[in-house]
Amino acid sequence: CGLLITEFCAVDGENGIAETHQLQIHAPRFIKRLALLTDTLHRYDCKVFFQLFHPGREGKPQFNGGRQVISASGIVNPATGRVSHEMTREEIHGMVDKFVTGAVYAQQANADGVELHCAHGYLLHQFLSPHSNVRTDEYGGSAENRARFAAEAVSAVHAAVPGMPIDYKLAVRQEDPHYGNAGVVESELGIFVPLLTDAGVTSFHVTLANHSSLEDTIPPANHPYFKEQGCFLKFCDEVRQYTDKPITGVGGLNQPDFVEQQLASGRITCAAMSRQLLADPEWPNKVASGQIKEIHRCVRCNKKCLGGLQQHQGTHCIYEKV
Repeated sequence: CGLLITEFCAVDGENGIAETHQLQIHAPRFIKRLALLTDTLHRYDCKVFFQLFHPGREGKPQFNGGRQVISASGIVNPATGRVSHEMTREEIHGMVDKFVTGAVYAQQANADGVELHCAHGYLLHQFLSPHSNVRTDEYGGSAENRARFAAEAVSAVHAAVPGMPIDYKLAVRQEDPHYGNAGVVESELGIFVPLLTDAGVTSFHVTLANHSSLEDTIPPANHPYFKEQGCFLKFCDEVRQYTDKPITGVGGLNQPDFVEQQLASGRITCAAMSRQLLADPEWPNKVASGQIKEIHRCVRCNKKCLGGLQQHQGTHCIYEKV
């Protein structure tokens, strides 16, 4: 692998934890251990990005001292039934500072870049979406206003760690009732993508959906998306209309010939894999050495990868040797 992106790293230690044993990057005490991680991975000639993240209303009070979840607006999250605390302007500015602190600590931990997680219904995504952002101030209403928080975070990170790549994980959805509150609608990409590019985004990681439609985010084998390889790449095509920055595609990419075609054509700059690398961590090496028939293909059963996460048991694969 040329690049490894970590799991989501919490930039807020008070109200930003979403999982047990989650990586955290909000205090100096974490830098030494995070540096151990990056230094270990660098031995294998790959780059490392830390994914900076806040769950917003997807946070879990039991991991955050019982505190009320926060979000763009003080409304009910249909996925959890919890009512969010609507962030004040001062709290938004303070959250921008937390993303900056996370980026600075990532740099001090020898990371090669950062990825801001604005997908899957998390805090930055909650501000972009009109389903979760019903504010009437400068952070709500128009598409430009809903993008303000994300653009301010990107701009502040860019100023704090000049020269460090800033990848932006963006969830896109079609204007179709099936997708519900599952991402940025295609008609608004022409506003969001240029704003974020101007703010300092150096690449986009294009995905789909959120936790209210988890099977759309991590589709199993019987999902309608998997009628063809590269089920999410059409959303990369949408983003490509508005930026010349590198684009990462994801979504069931495990057929070597198909992946190579997408890279060679310039449709995507990077092919992202998660479940396939759990099924066979040697996928890149086997492709490089011509051992394609020896690859353990991900069957997208979601039993121990997604299932393990949902049960707070860690991420595994049915192929994994005990």
